[in-house]
Amino acid sequence: MFAEVDVFVGNNMLVDPEVYQFWLNGYTAQEAAAVLQNHGILKQSGLPLDLLVSDVTDHYRTFQMLERWLYYPSRLTEQWNFQMAPQTQKMLVEKYYEFDTAVIREFLGKKLSSRNRKDLDDVSEKTGVDIKSCRRQFDNVKRVYKAVEETTGFLMQNIQAQFHLPEKLAK
Repeated sequence: MFAEVDVFVGNNMLVDPEVYQFWLNGYTAQEAAAVLQNHGILKQSGLPLDLLVSDVTDHYRTFQMLERWLYYPSRLTEQWNFQMAPQTQKMLVEKYYEFDTAVIREFLGKKLSSRNRKDLDDVSEKTGVDIKSCRRQFDNVKRVYKAVEETTGFLMQNIQAQFHLPEKLAK
């Protein structure tokens, strides 16, 4: 006789804000681990370097899986794959939609088209911001613009409501 058993294991996801910032800035996992090593994390924790690289790589995989929910933050609060505290969700969204003023200045006055997206190499070179970060910021601006261009009411409030951003960032 065999018994059928359903098992569910859950755990709150922990996010290292420093590793998340490295990912947002376009660092590779190896580059992020090297920076952490230079900060003395290995001496503090006693971890070997390969374990640190493995941990950072694991964080990066998680961030890549989370990214599709970060495109539309209201979906992040509704998903069940990644259990996390509300303050962690808030931090993830806010940091994901933060931008570098120098990069945004390069977008102003230009159409948010795929042609301009191809020119992000020039923006990256001019601003000193990694190309991956420039792409993320370009895509975020385009996504927010598309989401609110046809809405009625106050623009900032619509951005805050749809993307769960604080007032300062929505402005």
